[in-house]
Amino acid sequence: MSVTTITPTLTLPTLSESGDTVDGYKLWASIPANDDTGIIIDNVMEGDTIMIYDASGICSFDKTNMALVKSIVGLANAIAGDVLLYATDGAAEPFVQSWNTAVKSIGDAVGDADIEHKRRDAYGRDPGTGDYGKHEGGLIVCMPSSRGAIYATSDYYLADGSKDHGRKTEYYSSAAKNANAMYPCNVSGAILQQTAKTAGAIHVLAFDENFQDNAGAYNVGLIVVRNGNDVESISAALQSAGPSTT
Repeated sequence: MSVTTITPTLTLPTLSESGDTVDGYKLWASIPANDDTGIIIDNVMEGDTIMIYDASGICSFDKTNMALVKSIVGLANAIAGDVLLYATDGAAEPFVQSWNTAVKSIGDAVGDADIEHKRRDAYGRDPGTGDYGKHEGGLIVCMPSSRGAIYATSDYYLADGSKDHGRKTEYYSSAAKNANAMYPCNVSGAILQQTAKTAGAIHVLAFDENFQDNAGAYNVGLIVVRNGNDVESISAALQSAGPSTT
C-alpha cells in the first residue's frame, strides 16, 4: 500500500517494501463523532497488541450537528527488525502533507459546531465537570472478537461507578468483556491497550448509538505490535520516531 494513502480503512501490510516482516505499526486517525462507521484496521492477527498512545479532541453528543465526514486512518510509520519505515520526520513529509490535507477536510466540517452539550474527550470525560459518560461519548475500540462495530446499547453501557472514577475495566459489561472491547481511558485501573484474541479487523469509533446530533472529532495515535514481539520496545521505538505527534 502507499504510505501516503489516508482512508477510512487500512489493511496492515505484512511485509515492508524490502520484503522484511513488519513487527509494529504507528497509525494516525481522525474520527468525527457523527461517523457511525469510524476507522477499520484490517489484517490484525491473533495475539497482536493494539495501543492508544495519544488522543485529543472534545466532542459533543447532544443538541448539535455538523456535516457528515468520514473518519480517516493512515500508516504513519512501521518497523521491521531494526529498520523504521520513516527514520526521520523529513522522510515522513509526503505522509504528513497527505494527512494535513485530510484532517483539514474534517476540521472544515466541524467548523463552528456547538461543542457544548454532553461534552466528552476521547477517554469519555467531560473536561468541565470531570464526569465520565456511562452511556455515550469517548472512543470504543472494537477488537476482532466483536465481529464489527459496537454501539452504545444497554448491553455495552458502563456501570455506575464509571461516572466518577473513569472507564476502568471493572465497570465493563459482560458483553463488552466477551467482545474483548476497550474503552480507552487514562486513569489507574483503566486500559490503553488490548490484545487480540482472534484474527480479523478492528473498528474504532465514537461510543454512541445516535450519531446525528454529534459534533467534533477525535485525533488518535495508535500502535499495533505483532504477536511475538516485545510490546514495550517496539512501541517505544515507534513513538520516538518521526512523525512524532498527531
